[in-house]
Amino acid sequence: MSGSLLQDGRYGLRLLGKSPGVTIILVITLALGIGVNTGIFSVLNGWLLRPLPVPHPEQIVDLAKQAREGAGGSRVSYLDMIDFRNQATAFSDVLGYDTGSAGLSGDGNPVQFAYSTVTGNYFSALGVKPWLGRLFLPGEGERPDEELKLVLGYAFWQKRFGGDPAAVGKHVVVDGKPATIIGVVPPDFHGLLFAFDMEGYLPLSMNSAEEDADFWADRGERSLMLFARLKPGISLTRAQSSVDVVARRLAVQYPATDKGLAMQVIPERRARPAPLVSSFVPVITGLFLVLPALVLLLACLNIANILLAKAMARQREMAIRSAIGAGHWRLVRQMLTESLTLAFLGGISGLALGKLAVLGAALLLHPVTTNSAGYAFQMDSSFDWKVFTYTTAAALGTGILVGLWPALRAGRTDVNTMLHEGGSSHQAGPARHRLRSLLVVAQVAGSLTLLIAAGLLLRSLSRAEHMFLGFDADHVLNLMLDPHQIGYSPVRTKSFYRELVRRIGALPGVESASLGRTVPMAYPSESSPIYVEGHPLANSREVPEEISFNGVDPAYFATMRVPLLRGRTFGDSDDETAPRVAIINQTMAKRLWPNQDAIGRRFSMKSAEGPFIEVVGVAADGQYWFISPDPQSYFFLPLAQDYGSLASVQVRTSGPPEPMIPVVQREIHRLAPDIPIIDAATMQQVVHGLAGLFVFRLAASLAGILGILGLLLALVGTYGVVSFVAAQRTHEIGVRMALGAAPGDILRLISRQGLLLVGAGLLAGLVAAWGLTRGMSKLLMGVSPTDATTYWAVAVLIAAVSLLACWFPARRATHVDPMVALRYE
Repeated sequence: MSGSLLQDGRYGLRLLGKSPGVTIILVITLALGIGVNTGIFSVLNGWLLRPLPVPHPEQIVDLAKQAREGAGGSRVSYLDMIDFRNQATAFSDVLGYDTGSAGLSGDGNPVQFAYSTVTGNYFSALGVKPWLGRLFLPGEGERPDEELKLVLGYAFWQKRFGGDPAAVGKHVVVDGKPATIIGVVPPDFHGLLFAFDMEGYLPLSMNSAEEDADFWADRGERSLMLFARLKPGISLTRAQSSVDVVARRLAVQYPATDKGLAMQVIPERRARPAPLVSSFVPVITGLFLVLPALVLLLACLNIANILLAKAMARQREMAIRSAIGAGHWRLVRQMLTESLTLAFLGGISGLALGKLAVLGAALLLHPVTTNSAGYAFQMDSSFDWKVFTYTTAAALGTGILVGLWPALRAGRTDVNTMLHEGGSSHQAGPARHRLRSLLVVAQVAGSLTLLIAAGLLLRSLSRAEHMFLGFDADHVLNLMLDPHQIGYSPVRTKSFYRELVRRIGALPGVESASLGRTVPMAYPSESSPIYVEGHPLANSREVPEEISFNGVDPAYFATMRVPLLRGRTFGDSDDETAPRVAIINQTMAKRLWPNQDAIGRRFSMKSAEGPFIEVVGVAADGQYWFISPDPQSYFFLPLAQDYGSLASVQVRTSGPPEPMIPVVQREIHRLAPDIPIIDAATMQQVVHGLAGLFVFRLAASLAGILGILGLLLALVGTYGVVSFVAAQRTHEIGVRMALGAAPGDILRLISRQGLLLVGAGLLAGLVAAWGLTRGMSKLLMGVSPTDATTYWAVAVLIAAVSLLACWFPARRATHVDPMVALRYE
C-alpha cells in the first residue's frame, strides 16, 4: 500500500512538472490563501488562544467585579481582596495587581518604565520561577512603607541593563524612592495586562501610607484587579458559588461600600482586555478570521475549476488505465494524491508567506507599540504547534476540497465510450458544466462579499478621520511628566506645574497651555463607581455604573477646544478647599438624569451617602480612550481636586506643533533639569495611534487587500469558464457563421452564459454580504452595515470587471475561421 502511494506521489510530481507554468500559478494561489490565514491565525493565537506560560494555566481564573451594562471597571479594594483570599475556599490562592508607570534611575540617567504593583503571592500563586535572582514571597511588600524591592521584566532587563546579571542587587531610585533589584522574570512571562509587556514588578508597598492611605484602609478605594488559582478538581460553578458567599457576606458587613458587590469567575485568557476594548475584540477577531477564510475559499474554487478542466483533458488516460486493470478507487486515489501534493506545496509556501506577513505586521505596528505612559505593546505571534496544526489542516482540507470532485469524476469514466469515440477532451456532460458554473457563481459571490466589507471599512475610516472627537487635535502638543519621579512632594509638584504652564504659555508661537491627568486615546482614564444623589440602588444585587474621568485645569477646555454646551467651566477658585464640582458629557447627563437638566445635580464617587460632587457644566461628547461608535459616559474634575503627580501638558501652537517640541522641552529642563520627559507627541500622532485610527486603518487595509485578491480570483475564474464554453462550442460557432451569423450574434451567444453566471453570483453575494456586515457595526463609524451606496458601487464594479472577463473570450470566438471550426474534432 505504501509503495503504491509513493508511486502515485512520484507520478503526480512528474505530471505537475510537465506543466510548470500552471503548477506555479496553482501553488501561488494556494500559498496566498493559506499564507494569509496562517499569519492572521498566528497573531490571534498569540493574543487570545495561547495560555499563560505557568504550570496548570487552566486553573488560573479572573475574578472580575460585575457592573451594569456599559460600566467601565472591574476592580476591588485591597481590603476586599484580603477577604476573598482568606474566605473563598475554592481557591488555593488569590492575587491582586495594578499597573502604573514610573521613572527609574540607577546611574543618573532616568528612564520611564511600565510596572505592575503586585501582592506578595503574585508569582508564587501563578507558579512563575525566576530567570535570575528571586521573586517576591507571599506577604512580602503588603505593608505600607516596607522596604521597596523591584523585579525586572526580561525585555526591560535586556534593554536597560544589557542583560547584565550584576543588575540583581543593584540599588535604584523609582519615583524618588530607593529600591533594590532582586530578580528577573522569565522571557516568556509578560504579566497579566492584555497585549502589553510589563517592564517591572513592584510590591504594594509602593503605595506609601502617607500618599495612599485610602488604598490600605478604604474599601471604596478600588484599584486592584484580581486573579486566583483554583484548587485541583474544583469546577467553575463551585468556584462561583464560593465567591458569591463571600460577596454577600461583605455586602452585609460593609453596606456603605460593598452593597451590591458581585464577582464573576472567568477562565483566564492570558489577560483581560479593558471593557471598551472587549467589545471590539470579538468583532476584530471574527473579521480577521472570516475574510481570509473567504479568500482561501475563492482560491480553492479557482483551483477546483482548473483541476476539473485538467481532469476532462485526462479522460482518455483514465479510460486506458481502467481498461488495463486499474480499479475505480485506484484512479480516485491517484487524482487525490496529485491534489494533496499540490496542497502540500501550497501549504509549505503559505507558511513562509504567513511568517513574512507576521514580520510585516510587526514592522507596521512598531510606530504605535508604545503609548504615552510607556506601556510596551506585546505581539507574541511566534509559530507553535497550534499554528502548524492549523496550517496543516488548511492545506489538507484544501487538497481534499479541490481534488475530490475531479477525482470522483475521473474514477467514473466510461471506458467503452472514451475508447470507441476517441475520448475528446472537449466533450463533457451537463453535470460537469453545471458544477463549473456553480464554482463561478460562488467566486463572484465571495468576491462581492469581500469588496463590500472592504468598501464599508474604507468609508468608515474616512468618516472616522473627519469625525468630531470632542476636541480639536490640530496644532496640539502633549508632553507627559511626573515630578514625583525626581522626589518632588505634592506641594512642590503643584507649584512646578503652575510655573511651567505660565512659562510655556508665554513662549512665542504658543496660543495656550493647560494640564490634564490623562491624554485622550493615549492612556486609559481612571474610572469610578457613580452613586446618584436621591437614587439609591434598587436592591443589594444592583451595582453602580463605573464611569471614566479626567482631572483637568481651568485652561484645558480652551486649549483642547472642548465645547461646553451648558453651565460653566472650571475656575481657579475650584481648589482643594472649595466644594467639589464636575463637568459631565452629554451621554452621562442623559444616562443619569434623563429628560432633566443635569446642572446642579449631584453624584458621589464613594457611596450613596456621599460625599457629593455638583455638576456645574455639560460638555459635548467625545472619544476618550478608544474610538468607538458607541457613546461613552465621561466627566471632568478640577485638577486641584484630583491631584496626581503624573500629568500631561497640552500646548496649542499657532503653527505646526512639531518644531515646538525642543523649545518646550528646553523650558521644562530650565525649571527642572533632572526631570525625565516621559513622552512628547502631537495630538495628531496620538489620534492616529493604536487606540485611535490605527485599528480602523488596519481593518480597512486588510479588507481592501483581500477584496482585490478576491476580485482577481473571480476575474480569472469567470474568464476561464467563458473561454472553456467558447472552446466547447467551436464547431457550433463554425456552423452558425457558415449559415450567415454576424459577429455580434456570436458575441452575444458566448457572453450570455457568463453574464447569467455573474448575475447569479451578484445576487448570492448581496445576500451573503448583508449577513456578514451586520456583525461589523462596532468597526463602522457613521456608516450603516447595509449602506446602499457601498452595495451598489461594489456591485457595479464586479459587474463591469466580469463583463470584461466575458467579453475577451467571446470576442476571440467571433474571429474563428468557419472552415477551421467545421473541421473541429
